[in-house]
Amino acid sequence: MSTRTDQLSPGESMAQRAARVLTFGFGATTVMWMLCYVAMLQPGQVVGEALFVMVILALLMAGVLAGSTANTAAAGGLRGAWVGLVSAAINLLLILSLIGGESQVVMLGWFLSLFLGSMFVAGVGGLIGTRVRLGPGERFSGNWLGSFAFVSACIVFLMIITGGIVTGFEAGLAVPDWPNSYGHNMLLYPLSEMVADLDSGIYYEHAHRLTGMYVGLTVLTLCVMLWWGERRTWVGVTGTVILLMVIVQGVLGGLRVTGNLTFTDDPALLSPQTGLGIVHGVFGQICFAGIVMLAAVMTKRWSHGPAATPTLSGGTDRILGILLLVALVFQLIIGASYRHLIGEIGVKSEQSMLLLTGHIFMAVLVTALAVLNGLRASSAHQSQPVLKRIGLILLVLVGLQLLLGVLATIAVMMRGEGEGIPILEVLATSVHQANGGLLLGAGTLLTCWYFRLLRPAPQSVTEPADAPGV
Repeated sequence: MSTRTDQLSPGESMAQRAARVLTFGFGATTVMWMLCYVAMLQPGQVVGEALFVMVILALLMAGVLAGSTANTAAAGGLRGAWVGLVSAAINLLLILSLIGGESQVVMLGWFLSLFLGSMFVAGVGGLIGTRVRLGPGERFSGNWLGSFAFVSACIVFLMIITGGIVTGFEAGLAVPDWPNSYGHNMLLYPLSEMVADLDSGIYYEHAHRLTGMYVGLTVLTLCVMLWWGERRTWVGVTGTVILLMVIVQGVLGGLRVTGNLTFTDDPALLSPQTGLGIVHGVFGQICFAGIVMLAAVMTKRWSHGPAATPTLSGGTDRILGILLLVALVFQLIIGASYRHLIGEIGVKSEQSMLLLTGHIFMAVLVTALAVLNGLRASSAHQSQPVLKRIGLILLVLVGLQLLLGVLATIAVMMRGEGEGIPILEVLATSVHQANGGLLLGAGTLLTCWYFRLLRPAPQSVTEPADAPGV
């Protein structure tokens, strides 16, 4: 277990130092984006101002956390300032929508305010952080590449949430062109037009596009960091594969809108593809599962832990984990098909009810496999705490998913034909979809750790006494 002294030693690699800044910079920016997403929904002046204060506090807290890893005030302030610099650079993805078309002087003022303000706030946080004395059990592990991989997974999950909201409002075609947005460069599309009419769906669709660009930037940065600071070549290759998957995911999202590679927004030349929308929705969840796997591989327990334990049930556990993942993917396909098609074929049409019935029956199989895996992992391998924790999380998530599924179904069925989409329905279906992503992530983690910690043993090998079968 690394100590604070280990983190601050002169031998700390440049890659780890950079990963530390990226972890806090990207982490803070993700929280800021989530708060801004809500603020743009015009929740009222008081709530809006409170959210703005929380945005500043998120950056300040990131600086505090970064500064708490330093021994001196100067080092803490510098680390905080670096975090602010990274956050400001990422936030250009949003700020450009505010200053597009402004004079060069105004644009320069915005840039200076963004960068200097962010560095100042996070730098002050860094100074405060040097006064924070964390106990031995609260210190950071020093595995900053692994921490950045975890933050990256959270950012991809944010994209799943915004994508679910787009589907819930049936706003996937609210912006007719891609990669432009109503003829504008995507980054320069005016914020005022995004929020002018929330009922049009433009805000939800364009915010999802910006989140997609954020995800692309994050995964690209992670890929570079893996090749720079990770000794295991296969991990760098895995990061590259996931980057390519994210690029494909972006192209699928664009082609879903236009039907072909074109910059035009002329409806006569566009042919939106609902089928690609379904593939886009499912593949996004698979991208999330991939980066969750990468985050697990980047932990110290994975890279420096003991070899896999010979276990009589190891082969069975691995098979059950794989079966759960396969069932979850099939369930995602049915669920995505239902959500994307009900806008075209009707909520209560024969085809919709057939898809819904298939989704419910598949839920029974997924639940059985999730419960079986969760019970085995949480009780059959007492010598493997990581399996126990993931097993318990899996049980909680599948129970929550069943409840959310019932609520989502009731909400959808209560909508009359031709009526607008109620907010409660969007919330229920979107949270159900997001929790499904978490369920897939937990299943991926469990299966990966099955392969890492357990290996099939011959019948002659005696299992540890604290690992009874289930």
